[in-house]
Order: sequence, then C-alpha cells, then structure tokens
Amino acid sequence: MQRLRLAKLLIFSFSRCLSLLFVIVILTGTFALSSTDNSVEQDFRYRQLAEELRCPTCQGLSVKDSEAGFSNSIKAKIRELIKMGKSNQEIKAYFVERYGEWILRAPPKKGFNLVLWILPGAGIVIGLLLVLFRTKRWVSKPLQEELAELTPEEEQKIKEDLGRFENG
Repeated sequence: MQRLRLAKLLIFSFSRCLSLLFVIVILTGTFALSSTDNSVEQDFRYRQLAEELRCPTCQGLSVKDSEAGFSNSIKAKIRELIKMGKSNQEIKAYFVERYGEWILRAPPKKGFNLVLWILPGAGIVIGLLLVLFRTKRWVSKPLQEELAELTPEEEQKIKEDLGRFENG
C-alpha cells in the first residue's frame, strides 16, 4: 500500500515538474522570438539608413557599401542611435546637422532641391517634343518641292550630265 502511495506521489511530483518545465520552455521561446523580431527590425532599419547615407570618403558609395574607416564609424553610430530608440528621421537629421545635406544620397524634395528632381524629367519631355516637331517638319516637306527649287543653271548642268550618261 505504501508503495502505491509512494508511486502516486512520485508520478504527481514528476508531472508537476514536467508541466513547470514546459511553461518555462514556452515563456523562454516567446521572449526569444520577441527579441529576434526586434533585432530583425533593427537590422532592417540599419541597412536602410546605411544605404541612404553617402560615404564622406568615397562619396560615390553609400555607407553600407563602403569599408572606409569613416563609414565604419558612421555605421557604428547608426547602430547606437537605433539602440537608443531614435526614429529614422531623427537619425538622418543627426547626420544632416553634423555633415550637411550632401550626406544624404537623395536630396530632400523641398526648396531649391526640387529643381534637381524636376529638371531631368522636364529635359526628357522637352527633348521628345523637339524630336517630334523636327521629324514632322521633315516629313511634311514633299520631295518634289525641293526639286522644283532648282535654278536654271542647275537644271542645265543636270541635262548635260544626263546627256553624257546616255551617250557615253
């Protein structure tokens, strides 16, 4: 009888330990997933910001693509600002305040910078219209009008050349 009681007590204790272990595993997994999601979001923001900033040393590359020492320090500062909870706009404003607007690879769409955004499109449209009107004018001139404008000397020269060709 006592063996039976001891066995029941042992099974009950084992099941409680197992359920407690199960709860601990579930909670640990939940915390790990939430921190991983946050880390993935921070990594995405880091890559996006590093792509939007220009390398001060190489200037043709983004901070993300550059391995210059200055770029590495900017990358570290971006990570630090992200961990501090700063938004993307605040981080960009930090670098613009420090280095000027040229640090941004794409100029902001306001003020005089609008010219940089509008000018290429306007140039393409004007160029296409110019080509369209020029080709219309070329096509509209009939070929016979151009031939009818020969001077009498030119007509005489052509007749002489044709006569030599036929005779000779």
